[in-house]
Amino acid sequence: MATNPLSQEQDSRAREFEALFLTRLASVGQKNVATSVDLSESAISNWKKEGLIERFCKALVVMDLQVVPSEAQCHPAKYIDALRTLAELGLQAEHKRPGPLGWD
Repeated sequence: MATNPLSQEQDSRAREFEALFLTRLASVGQKNVATSVDLSESAISNWKKEGLIERFCKALVVMDLQVVPSEAQCHPAKYIDALRTLAELGLQAEHKRPGPLGWD
């Protein structure tokens, strides 16, 4: 079976996803997660031991998906680029603004 290794960037993203997953699993509680998906707590432990979470996170990267906290706001890259351009133009205009006129 031929493997198609992830790029360094993809591997890094997968590790970030896995870290987020494991952090949230710890904060919510393994037992709570297990109960909510109708599994035993040991089944969730097996996910970690067998590397299932790691492989799942790699699959998410290959499918070009993201894992983010629910409070995160995600916007398309074009939108962020447009905001960055507007901010840069605003800063350039601010630097060109004349000083106080004396009667302010």
